[in-house]
Amino acid sequence: MTPEQINQIEKIVERVLQEHNNSTQESEKHLLSILGATQLPLEQILQQFQTCMQEGWNIRIILSELATKVVNLELINSTFGEENILLENELTDIPSIVESYTQIVLPALSYPMAGKLALKIVDTPCTYLVYHALCCGKRVIAASDLTNIKKYVNKNSHTLDQIEPEHVNTLTEFGVQWITVNQIAETVREGGLPNLANITTPVISAAVIADLASNVQELVYTKPTIITPLAREQAQKRGIKLTPKS
Repeated sequence: MTPEQINQIEKIVERVLQEHNNSTQESEKHLLSILGATQLPLEQILQQFQTCMQEGWNIRIILSELATKVVNLELINSTFGEENILLENELTDIPSIVESYTQIVLPALSYPMAGKLALKIVDTPCTYLVYHALCCGKRVIAASDLTNIKKYVNKNSHTLDQIEPEHVNTLTEFGVQWITVNQIAETVREGGLPNLANITTPVISAAVIADLASNVQELVYTKPTIITPLAREQAQKRGIKLTPKS
């Protein structure tokens, strides 16, 4: 083959790979949000999601049973469209729903839901969905005004949006990422980018894979690192690409 033919083939391959990458990125821009009962104003939350939609994110929202009774449904419908809204009591095949999304956002995590999750009480479809997502290593983002985390007990000042500090600590250990409401769009955007982790250990075991953050998509290692068969299996299950450092 002539140098010109080789150069032409390289350009074609590069274009095909770029088109594939663009297609993959678009297919990954699907976001699931679970909205429970909250006393926080919805406008700021919806503004963050509108920013995400302007950046090409397809958002499906699940309303808890209690949320349908206390939030402004007309405002929710006009923002997301009725076809993108699921009701908690209509959910079926929750594992398939979890599998379809890499990021799950709880834009106004309430005290009751945080408490149930921290205590592993998954007696509703929404709590089960979140807990199952955490068990699967999905990225779960909880947006809450951290100033509403209770620092002392005051029976006269309880609100649905006050969360016990010990519940925050427990959920953090489970893998929940805590942010404030005005960080939702920025955090979702960061999660849509491939996340790399670098490692220099001589052996990559299943324990090393298990210790990686839930949003890691690629693990770069230095040669001649040994990768155990179980580590490869765990990486494949989590969708983590193992790449030798060039």
